[in-house]
Amino acid sequence: MLTGTSAKQFHLSAPSCTRTRVNSADSLADTTGTTAKTAGRARVFAGALLVLGTLMPATMVITVIRRFVEGTWPGHEWLMHAFMAVNLLGSCSVGLWLTSKAEQRAQRKWFAAGLAIADGVSIILVALGPPMAVMLGLRFFQGAASVAAVSLLMGSIRGRASSPSSMGIIGAAVVVALVVGIPVGAIVGKVDPSHTLFLGGALGILSGLMAVVVFPGAWEAGPSRLSIRELWTRFADLRRPTGIVALERLGVGSMTVTLSLYAHHVLQVADSKVSHWFSVFLMVFAIAMWPISRISERVGSTRVLQGGAIAYAVMFLLLGLVPAGSLMILLVIGGIGSAALYGPALGLVAQSVPGDVRSSAMAVMNAAGTLGMFFGNAMALIVSQSLLSLGLERSTAYAAVFIIAGSLQLASLFLSRPRPVAR
Repeated sequence: MLTGTSAKQFHLSAPSCTRTRVNSADSLADTTGTTAKTAGRARVFAGALLVLGTLMPATMVITVIRRFVEGTWPGHEWLMHAFMAVNLLGSCSVGLWLTSKAEQRAQRKWFAAGLAIADGVSIILVALGPPMAVMLGLRFFQGAASVAAVSLLMGSIRGRASSPSSMGIIGAAVVVALVVGIPVGAIVGKVDPSHTLFLGGALGILSGLMAVVVFPGAWEAGPSRLSIRELWTRFADLRRPTGIVALERLGVGSMTVTLSLYAHHVLQVADSKVSHWFSVFLMVFAIAMWPISRISERVGSTRVLQGGAIAYAVMFLLLGLVPAGSLMILLVIGGIGSAALYGPALGLVAQSVPGDVRSSAMAVMNAAGTLGMFFGNAMALIVSQSLLSLGLERSTAYAAVFIIAGSLQLASLFLSRPRPVAR
């Protein structure tokens, strides 16, 4: 065996042809490494674009819910909450099952594309104004198809995508879908809210067709042999970030309809202003996602997650108490706090499992997030309607929803603590 000195002497004394082969090998290794890094980056950005396109149909609907429901089924304010709730329930139940089946059959590409198309078709059918029960059934199925398609795309982005910063890019795509989808939905639906649903459905179908072309077969991992239950019990590191995402999404679920009603009935603010508020919150969320994920790689995810939990809780605790002019500042703080929770948690989920079950892990996280949104929406409905039925003012009822949501965010301070290592 050559020592470091003898190896160096061998290199210097070797014939020129030998040195040429060595240098060529080194050059080839450098080129291969650079090519792999470039391919990894391209994989992340291509996947982010697919995630963005697949989520756009669902996000465009958010700002037209109140006008669409009131115009199609007048006199049923509770239906606004149900419109969101059944969609989220489908996401966290059937959506999880569909993702698991796609991984077990190693058919991620075709499931993702087909479900994205089905998502778009369902939105178009809702826009046609079917009977109330049919509409709720379509919303249930649409939620399942949407979350399964997105989970399959997120989980199939392999290689460098397991790092927190790379997953931060994917997480940013999720939020950009909201940032772009909300104002586009508001503009398109200004005259008729059903126009937003028709356009969203068309985009969903187009995204599914694009996934067939853009989603390369090389991304396809082998079949998974684990059920969702086995995944949850075997990988303990998956549970902590999943719980954090569930709480963060619970806050969003409690705010989506409640803030719109609070602004309309209490602050007397136009729907366009509310859309602007949501856009600011989500834009800050998207912009902050990648740099915060990078910071978590340097200082550790625990500190970032705990700081995010505090900032996010502060926004909710003060949301129903400050004047309308101060809401923008609170939403900026909340957007940063939300990014500090979601970005690092997304990276921890990706790192907690091997590649062949990463889509299922993403589905578990997304299902937990949508379940959190479901409970947040349900909590907002139950609390606000109960307080209103007791004769309390709308301002008090809506403020109570925000305070409960903010208090629950503080639980992330405990979930963000690292799991003790068994000795």
